Amino acid sequence: MMNSLLKKLTDLIYGTKRAKRIYELKNSGEKVIVADACKGIITTDKTNITLGLDWVKSQRAVIMLTQKNIICGKWSIPINSISDAKLTKLKTLFGGAQVLTIQTVDETNYQFGMQVNPEWTNQKQLLLIVEDGNLQYSKFSIIVRLILILYLGYWVYSRFF
Repeated sequence: MMNSLLKKLTDLIYGTKRAKRIYELKNSGEKVIVADACKGIITTDKTNITLGLDWVKSQRAVIMLTQKNIICGKWSIPINSISDAKLTKLKTLFGGAQVLTIQTVDETNYQFGMQVNPEWTNQKQLLLIVEDGNLQYSKFSIIVRLILILYLGYWVYSRFF
């Protein structure tokens, strides 16, 4: 229930249905198989999914899997150039999430974080390895969380005591 509500909300904010419709109109004959609101990064590490500064400055766009490409904002990745694709399912504070990790034949590594969407596991266009995973926290992410917790504690203390 929470997963579907969050997915609908993020899709509404990002305009996922509109982006899909516009892409299909501009590229007649190419069908969008799956579309989702996402955050995407290019990373040097193809295996670890780490919360860190990369995600703060990530590209926020609609990711679309078509018959020929994966499109996300300014990136267009031909399916025939993908050497490895993995969908990692995660549990977060706000429900489920998933990260699509792609490595191309030229060894460029992409990670796309999005809300849970079973359409990714049900599609047949892109061969995916699906696995359960855990998030790793960078030093930056841990420091930001500690600062927020300390500030919240200070605010509660100063407000009520």
